[in-house]
Amino acid sequence: MSKDYRSRMERRQSSDGSKPATKTKIKKPRRGRNWKKTLLILALILGVLGLLTIGVIAATSPKLDPKKLETPVSSKIMDMNDEEAALVAGDEKRIRVKINEIPEHVQNAFIATEDVRFREHSGIDVRRIAGAAFANVREGFGAEGASTISQQVIKNTVLTNEKSLTRKIREAYLSVQLEQKYSKDQILEMYLNKIFFGNRAFGIATASKVYFDKEVGELEVQEAALLAGLPKAPSYYNPLVNPKEAEHRRNVVLNLMAQHKFITKEEAEKAKSIPVKDMIDEGSLKTESRPYDAYIKQVIDDLKDIEGLEEADIYSSGLKIYTNLDTKAQQTTEDVLRAKLENENKVLQSGVALLDTKTGAIRAVGSGRGDELSNYFSSKITRQPGSTIKPILDYGPAIENKKWNTGYILKDEPVELKDITINNFNDRNVGDISMRQALVESKNTTAVRAFQEVGAEEATDFANKLGFDLDPDTTYPSYAIGGFEKGISPLTLAGAYTSFGNGGIYSKPTTIRKVEFPDGRVIEVDSEPKAAMKDYTAYMITDMLKDVMDRGTGREANVSGLNLAGKTGTTNYSKDDRNKYGLPDGATKDAWMAGYTPSYTAAVWTGYADMKDGLYLNDNEADYSKQIFRDIMSELDHKNTDFKKPKSVTEVAMEKGTGKRASEFTPDSEKIIELFVKGSDLPGISDSYEKPSSIEGLEAKYKEDKNEIEVKWKYGKKKGVTFRVLASYNDGPMQERATINDTKFVVPAPAPGKYSFQVIAIDSENNTESDPAGTSITIEGPEGEEPPPGEGEGEEPGTPPGEEPGTEPPTEGEPGTPPDQGGGEGDQPGTPPGQEPGTEPPTEGEPGTTPTPPGQEGNRQQNGGGLIPPLNQ
Repeated sequence: MSKDYRSRMERRQSSDGSKPATKTKIKKPRRGRNWKKTLLILALILGVLGLLTIGVIAATSPKLDPKKLETPVSSKIMDMNDEEAALVAGDEKRIRVKINEIPEHVQNAFIATEDVRFREHSGIDVRRIAGAAFANVREGFGAEGASTISQQVIKNTVLTNEKSLTRKIREAYLSVQLEQKYSKDQILEMYLNKIFFGNRAFGIATASKVYFDKEVGELEVQEAALLAGLPKAPSYYNPLVNPKEAEHRRNVVLNLMAQHKFITKEEAEKAKSIPVKDMIDEGSLKTESRPYDAYIKQVIDDLKDIEGLEEADIYSSGLKIYTNLDTKAQQTTEDVLRAKLENENKVLQSGVALLDTKTGAIRAVGSGRGDELSNYFSSKITRQPGSTIKPILDYGPAIENKKWNTGYILKDEPVELKDITINNFNDRNVGDISMRQALVESKNTTAVRAFQEVGAEEATDFANKLGFDLDPDTTYPSYAIGGFEKGISPLTLAGAYTSFGNGGIYSKPTTIRKVEFPDGRVIEVDSEPKAAMKDYTAYMITDMLKDVMDRGTGREANVSGLNLAGKTGTTNYSKDDRNKYGLPDGATKDAWMAGYTPSYTAAVWTGYADMKDGLYLNDNEADYSKQIFRDIMSELDHKNTDFKKPKSVTEVAMEKGTGKRASEFTPDSEKIIELFVKGSDLPGISDSYEKPSSIEGLEAKYKEDKNEIEVKWKYGKKKGVTFRVLASYNDGPMQERATINDTKFVVPAPAPGKYSFQVIAIDSENNTESDPAGTSITIEGPEGEEPPPGEGEGEEPGTPPGEEPGTEPPTEGEPGTPPDQGGGEGDQPGTPPGQEPGTEPPTEGEPGTTPTPPGQEGNRQQNGGGLIPPLNQ
């Protein structure tokens, strides 16, 4: 008890401080309370800093400009040389209306869709901001916007569309300023007159004319809802192009109008029951044509793919768009298309994509006719590519993966598949053929075999690196000859071909280099060059495609003096379609031409926009793509360099059509230079041609009783063999005297002197020659006779008797005529008996055609061993 009591006393004394306690207990600090205090201080500091930052950002915001609020700022198109080429939006047709001219249900359609509390807030919608903030935390900044109509007016006139916190702060600040200076009706009027509705229509009144051919005051609920849905994505929801998507969007707007009590549910359902196709009445309002309109439309499409840009920015944000436009090439393309198509069927169309071979930059776009220029037929249409696909899906992958040489032998025979047989367009086959020649002649059978040997997996992988999007599971052998299910555009094809001309490097085609915003922000566009194939593949394909242009299907598209490589292609209607429309066999549906120099690459498509009526290209129209390609290429400024052979490629002399190397006996006419991947195995040497056996037993004898020299020899083979005889006199130069079939040759009435002979066997079947065999004989003159000419003083060796020294030896069919032959009145010297003076002597190589000496008429040998004139005068 005493201990407990003392303890209590001690505690009491300690608590009231009257006496020091003998034991003290140290209390630990409360950490939780300090942590909260620190956090609170930090939050206050951050809050102050945040307010200061917001204040600075707001204070540095641009001023509200009434002119900008009323009129959008046009964007500038700069060409490849940074020169201004055109304006975007500055030349559009615009119809302005006052707010009291716009029906209330039209206003409400936009309010329900864009800013349901527009009439209540003061520029920013706090409730909407909270919802957007939650979405941004969950999905990342910029995932969902909270812009009111007032903010959109600011964004589309004063600021840019950049997704950044700074821009949002300025947008909110200026929106409040806007609400303080302008009424709600004024702000809504600005919005409805500025907003972009697609099809170059700005403002609600213009859109009403373009889509419905109505005044804005005549718009009905379903029409107002359609227009209110367009600004979100004008191209995607374009009712003229995508009526299904436009109808879905319109119904979303009608549901919102009903949800917010602007219309009843019954009115919404009634409006939704009207198909969009039935609503559209395309107006007669025409917009002025811009310079380079087709190219600009491609620029606009490319801009839409750039992150951080919205479609409305393109038309009204005062951008400076630096493009790859070659104004001369663009004008040339438009002029050529106009000249070729202006007098043709109105629905015949052509699309052209012209690129820089080295960079993939789009230099020109050709599409459409008359005043309706666009980029549809150059980059949006999808048609089967025909034989232009063969380098991409067949032979390119074979070289890349199997290292085939350009002389690789393929079978040109029909290919039997499960349900079809694939053959060449003319149903003709030649058996073995080299890859080069198969491409030159555009063989279908060999292309399919190449695809099958490579396999769909490797083939589609090769094509997809060149801008295609093919699935190996659905890429069938028919694709190897262009039988695509969906097809491709000229732009896709041209982009792929640039890689062949650029050493295997592929750059995604684009019209844009960079975009500058009014606030100084710049977006650079990278064409992302990548190695799509080995340099040897690119060069070997190019070398074969040059042959296509020189001696194959591309001859009509070739341009003299240019190093052009290219490929043609056509597609035909199926048998069912031919029967359905009553078309002839081989009716052409699409005609293609794709090719390149080291400077430019072009792909051209020609065909009919609508195939449902069974229109087809006649023989003349089927050549238009080649002619358009040629006419454009011939007007461009090419550097006229050739394609450089890489070190990975080696040249080998091959024997045509054998797949083997040429032997030393292969005639030049049967040789061709083929390309091999350096280090790959070379084929064996051909034994098709052998050196002819030598002439045997060659001898020359003088027959005194006949006063002639008889030259005889032996040779084993007789079929297809002729003999070339050469002779000289007194060691003069050897001259060809005859080509005969016999193994005997006679020189009548020879003058004294030395005669030398050579005989060469010519095998016409193998186009080869033997080594020459030689012999000689000397004819002595009578006793006391002067030495033969050429042996006396002042004479040159080898000069025939009676001929001046230094004169040319007798030419074939001239001097060397036997004595007393010709030379009579009216005859020319050396004219054989019975031959009119001035006529040509018998041609070389005709059996038995040598002149017959006097007294020997009728004794000419029939199998080619005829006599030739003696060598004396």
